[in-house]
Amino acid sequence: MIIQTKLSNGDKVWIKDPLQKVTIGQVRVSVTDSPGRPGEELFDNYKAQKEFEESYMCVETGIGSGTVFYLGKSCFLTKEEANESS
Repeated sequence: MIIQTKLSNGDKVWIKDPLQKVTIGQVRVSVTDSPGRPGEELFDNYKAQKEFEESYMCVETGIGSGTVFYLGKSCFLTKEEANESS
């Protein structure tokens, strides 16, 4: 399996509170691809699932026990995107 991430270690992104440019220090990827159990209708964890989630930790906010960021939600490629986010 080849996993392609949007950002890599060493890339710079913008975060808010306070607004600052930070360095990606850890990339986390979770890939789910389960066909589920045939006929399962009651419990979601046994139903078919497909998901790709990418998250990041930054050098300046701590690796391992710091904040986890998500591109477009809590970290941004440009200062303008960060300022415009809610």
